[in-house]
Amino acid sequence: MDNRSNNFLCPCCRSVLNIENNIIFSVKTQGNRKGLLLLSTKLGDYAVKNHETLMIEKGEKVNFFCPICKESLSANDVNDNLARVIMQDDDGNEFQILFSIVAGEFCTYMVADDNFKAFGDNSGIYFNEGS
Repeated sequence: MDNRSNNFLCPCCRSVLNIENNIIFSVKTQGNRKGLLLLSTKLGDYAVKNHETLMIEKGEKVNFFCPICKESLSANDVNDNLARVIMQDDDGNEFQILFSIVAGEFCTYMVADDNFKAFGDNSGIYFNEGS
């Protein structure tokens, strides 16, 4: 599934968070550093773009927020180390996207009623595909 034409939405205000091939987040690190962080719209691509002054240490938890409504994107109801957005495809189908908020942990999950797909080298940490 090529996610480049999909929209990524805030689960709170349903605003579109992506521009071109990046999803834009407001973030706050454990060290209280704040800024904008861009992640790839391609699931399983862990390229990160941020300003050089937003230093994020490997293993550090990063809290993700909607840059529009400022609500937390935490998925604490699933796991304290995951955040959530909604992916909407060209046909209007919606998928819950869960991803790790721990820097350097490469795991993403695409979840729908009867569909579960895991991405990333560390995807077995929180779920096993088919569980």
